[in-house]
Amino acid sequence: MAVKLQRPILVGGIGLSLLLWLLDSVQHSVAELGGTTMLGIMVASLGVWLLKRPKSLPPQKVNMIPSPTKEAAEEAIELLATSIDQLSLGVESINKSEKISNEINQLHQQVITLTQELERQDLSIVITGNKGVGKTTLAEILKSQWISKNSRKIEVIDITWDSQWITKNENAQVNPLSPYDLILFVTTGDLIDSEFQGLSKLTTIGQRFILIWNKQDLYLPGQIPQIIQKIKETLSTINSKENLVGISARPSSIKVRKYQQDGTIQESIEERLPEISELREKLNQLLEQEREKLVWATTIRKAEMARLETKNILNKIRREQAVPIIEQYQWIAAATAFANPVPALDLLATAAINGQLIVDLSAIYEQKFSLEKGKEVAVTMAELMLKLGLVELSTKTLTTILKSNSVTFVAGGAIQAVSAAYLTRVAGISLAEYFATQTDTNYVNIEKLGKILQRVFSQAQENNLLKPFVTQVMSHILPQEEKLEVVSTPAK
Repeated sequence: MAVKLQRPILVGGIGLSLLLWLLDSVQHSVAELGGTTMLGIMVASLGVWLLKRPKSLPPQKVNMIPSPTKEAAEEAIELLATSIDQLSLGVESINKSEKISNEINQLHQQVITLTQELERQDLSIVITGNKGVGKTTLAEILKSQWISKNSRKIEVIDITWDSQWITKNENAQVNPLSPYDLILFVTTGDLIDSEFQGLSKLTTIGQRFILIWNKQDLYLPGQIPQIIQKIKETLSTINSKENLVGISARPSSIKVRKYQQDGTIQESIEERLPEISELREKLNQLLEQEREKLVWATTIRKAEMARLETKNILNKIRREQAVPIIEQYQWIAAATAFANPVPALDLLATAAINGQLIVDLSAIYEQKFSLEKGKEVAVTMAELMLKLGLVELSTKTLTTILKSNSVTFVAGGAIQAVSAAYLTRVAGISLAEYFATQTDTNYVNIEKLGKILQRVFSQAQENNLLKPFVTQVMSHILPQEEKLEVVSTPAK
């Protein structure tokens, strides 16, 4: 049965009990307010907190990845080396800039470094969590009480958690936490949905973490087992319940009363020592039993990050090669539509032109479509544009722009020409982005392609690129004498 992250009764009951305990501990300091008044303020504050507390969703089972091995790490490094070789071949036919040459050399060096890191003995730990959970305090305590007494070299830093690193990033393994061997994820109570989703994603990309429940001292001893059990139930849905550790990095000071022989009471504030013994034991156990696995998993992630960097460089070079080809076909589409205007733009009639464009782009991205396959994809894209309303929207927008110039508006086929060029460009840029992320040459993901089409179209609309584009198109298709008149005619 799914475990729900939201537990208002548990939190409310524990919170109210805690408030009563706090009231008892501070009643001497706030006697002038009155016990009833203070309790009312605290209960009201608790109610506001519960109402504003982020709502959570029931967790879902996640796909677990196999335990990291040295063989898997070596395979990841080999895959990186192959990608770098592919990049080197891809830039042989062009004049490489010094920057690209340096980037390729640095990637080759990463292969050497990662191979050496397979035997690495030192570890790196990152402490993360939302603001105010005690990350910096915990880092300082670990450095003074654990790392200083450990024979291995261990690095510890703290970074404030950002859920967008994981939940809103397709390449979730590329985030500031990826280069670290172990994540200490700090919270101060029950998990909210964004925290749980982040931990789930970390599990799916093979990044080891320990969930640390800090500030246990704020709860009564009888309440702690209940909260621990609830958090473990939540973590069990991602097979991580054994990763929970409770600590008090900076326990609250307590008031101590001493009764003197003369009957007087002497009060003093006593500072308490940090309670992290369970965490130290967990960390020592990890270093003893899983150090190699932590290193191998990090090596795999680093190799994947470098491979994505290699792919981005290659795609950037390919994009520079693709843009002139897209522009060439957009002028062909514009000239064809201008010479043979039709009452309504028929995208299917331009399938031959766009089909050849798709073939040429697929060759750049090593997809190698046949002409028949290119025409098939062109027809599919035309249908997608019609269904998404891109044709109608672009035609209306372009008509409005063309109406501002009498010469271009009355020129036969102007709207069809500009529309054909614009939609050909949108299709070409969308295909370039699609090919950049595609590996299966025998299957076209229509849903993914449709999303890219919408995004490219929207970006062009938002960036006000249509007006200069109209001028570009008309300068290519109008006779020379009409070009001069277009430039000199003021917009109405």
